[in-house]
Amino acid sequence: MAVLATLQDADVLPPEDTPEANRVIKAVIQFQSVFLKSSDPAVQLLLTRALAAQGGGSGEETLSRFRSTGWTSDVLEALSAQWIATTIEQRDRLAPGFRQFNVSPEDFDRLMELVAKARTTFIQREQTMHQVFAQRRREMPGKTP
Repeated sequence: MAVLATLQDADVLPPEDTPEANRVIKAVIQFQSVFLKSSDPAVQLLLTRALAAQGGGSGEETLSRFRSTGWTSDVLEALSAQWIATTIEQRDRLAPGFRQFNVSPEDFDRLMELVAKARTTFIQREQTMHQVFAQRRREMPGKTP
């Protein structure tokens, strides 16, 4: 998956074949499902706020692209920024929606920490997450343009 490859390129993933690495893989897969399939109002509010905060009217386009192709670097960065702005009470309200997919707010927090660390690493390398993610996605079998 392009998300895992991007995080690997940033050297933020735990060592392969460790319980923590397995948790990250599960989180990437399950949270994509959460945001694609959940009808939980708190989950949908988080996603909607994240995409709306991107500005430029790109929220609906980004949401549509996410629903057709899965994770994008735009969605990951938007969720990361929104997560930082989300209060503890709001995070707690996400637990039931996340639990339906066998993940928790703590799992999402760990994933968003990795995204933030990767973003910082790429900036230090004078790259963007968007560039790296796009390259990794092009390299994936069954790639989506």
